[in-house]
Amino acid sequence: MTSTITSAADRSPSSAGPGRTSAPASLDPSPARAPRRPRSRFPGAGQDRAESPGRPRRGVRWVGPEGPLRELVADHATAAGSWLLEEPHETAGCTVVPAETLRDGAPRCPGAALGRAPLIVVLAAEEVPAELWPLALEAGALAVLPLPSASEELLSRLSELTRTRSGARLIGVTGGCGGAGASSFAARLAGAARRHGPVVLLDADPLGGGLDLLVEANGAPGLDWSQTASLGVDDGEALRSGLPRIDEVHLLVAGERAGPDQEDLPRVLAALGPLDGTVVVDLAAALVPCAVPHLDELLLVLPASDHAVRSAARRLREWSPPAGLTRAVVRRGRGLSPADVAEDLDLPLATSFRDSTRGAVPLLDVRRRGADRAARELVTELLTQEPA
Repeated sequence: MTSTITSAADRSPSSAGPGRTSAPASLDPSPARAPRRPRSRFPGAGQDRAESPGRPRRGVRWVGPEGPLRELVADHATAAGSWLLEEPHETAGCTVVPAETLRDGAPRCPGAALGRAPLIVVLAAEEVPAELWPLALEAGALAVLPLPSASEELLSRLSELTRTRSGARLIGVTGGCGGAGASSFAARLAGAARRHGPVVLLDADPLGGGLDLLVEANGAPGLDWSQTASLGVDDGEALRSGLPRIDEVHLLVAGERAGPDQEDLPRVLAALGPLDGTVVVDLAAALVPCAVPHLDELLLVLPASDHAVRSAARRLREWSPPAGLTRAVVRRGRGLSPADVAEDLDLPLATSFRDSTRGAVPLLDVRRRGADRAARELVTELLTQEPA
């Protein structure tokens, strides 16, 4: 049986309490993963694509004793094209710990100080004991995998987490509170990235965020979220080519259907990650935790008000993003200075701007100043850095 920790956004605040002795309902094990499927073909792919050359990978950090379980994890790392790290200073793609290490009081996300290294808990068993769930949740684990039954998922996760981000720049944009203007800024950011190469703008809202309406692209022909269920990690180019294009930006939206869930979004990000260019993700709060392992940058958009700061602080506590991933984007003119907002949230300030002229359409109506100027300057900074 394969079991995965659900995101913090889907838990009530009381479910993560340190005194729990049983797993909350939201942590029930998910159904076993289906067998690996053949590669999909998407509309617009046209012809066979050449296999992309293998990318260098990051290693897997093991925090636990020698023994059969360590050797089993080492075998999976090798099969994923990676290896177990020998030196403590090396940067890990993920950290794997046995359940015994977690029960003995392993530190939260061991190895996190050595780089963003999501935590996976493994155990030699047929199923996950109930008492292990609160410990895994408290430690910030991405998944709890009983072996050998969850061998396929361990291999899949190691393959994804150890992949180096030498392809697209993945930028998440989310609101620190309701009505923060994150969707508008995400669209402007995507528009600013056009001169740096191909751009994909994702509307990542489970309820269907309506980003297509915001940029006046309602009903544009092409693929939408409902057609990504069979997407594989090698299908990114076919997906991108099948999306509608609005002023040279590829747009993935829900249209009249439901938006992505916690399985859809990571699958699409994993497929688009190896490509060239930029991927901008307009993130609903509920999907931030599942997107974080794929992102190179998380931008938190909020107005410069006390209410917005308090709301953003609560969201950050719930998400617990890795140190160094998140920066603040502040809409000025609401009582506080951008520097005050960033200091109160203990975040670096990415940029700030004043609201655009009423009636301006993000992506289509580009202005010299305001949010468009802030987006252009920020994109230039981000795309001249090497991805983490």
